[in-house]
Amino acid sequence: MAGEERSVTFDLLWAPERGVKRGRRPSLSRETLVRAAMELADREGIAAVTMQRLAALVDSRAMSLYRYVPSKDVLLDLMWDAAFTGPPKLGSGGWRSRLIRWAAANFERLQQHPWLIELVGSARSVGPRWTGWLDAGLKAMAALPLNAGEKLAVLMVIDGHLRSAARLRLGAKADPQWAADFGRMLALSADDDGYPTLGAMVRRGEFDAPGMSMEQMFDFGLDRILDGIEAFTQAR
Repeated sequence: MAGEERSVTFDLLWAPERGVKRGRRPSLSRETLVRAAMELADREGIAAVTMQRLAALVDSRAMSLYRYVPSKDVLLDLMWDAAFTGPPKLGSGGWRSRLIRWAAANFERLQQHPWLIELVGSARSVGPRWTGWLDAGLKAMAALPLNAGEKLAVLMVIDGHLRSAARLRLGAKADPQWAADFGRMLALSADDDGYPTLGAMVRRGEFDAPGMSMEQMFDFGLDRILDGIEAFTQAR
């Protein structure tokens, strides 16, 4: 998205939508349009969100929607921020337990709106709701002896981990064929010299034993990230 359009998005996010003071109340608003787009994406995926589909859903014409959002890219940015509903309540406890609750709430948000994972590849909006989540994450680390840049880096690492885990978990859940193909891949790699480490593990039967569930894999990875942060702060 061009810089000028980014500026438009920022202004739309941080300036509340003003109502009409005189005359007949409009039947459509930017908030209504964004909510309809999110519901469509929740049902059918982000690819289903087109101006034509949205116009039909809100009983309008596609060209009329541009009165509320200047482009589809801006609409996606507005959807991104709207998905960050009220920041999580992290409660009491140490920084570690609070960060775990922050990550869990973030993962729950991805489960509610899986299409968010598809938008990660491009920079998204810096809106007030997203800022609320950032503030909550920083508050969880208030007692840690880290500077602002280091705390942002911690949240970036946790965010990357939960998105990768969500992509695997939600993808496998939505597409059982993925899990079947993974098993077929293991069988083929057992006799393929191109994958010596993986093949040896398959031949030893390491994948036959009960392993971690995807939920356990997420928790394991998050715990190791937090172990590293704890060791770093203690060494400092």
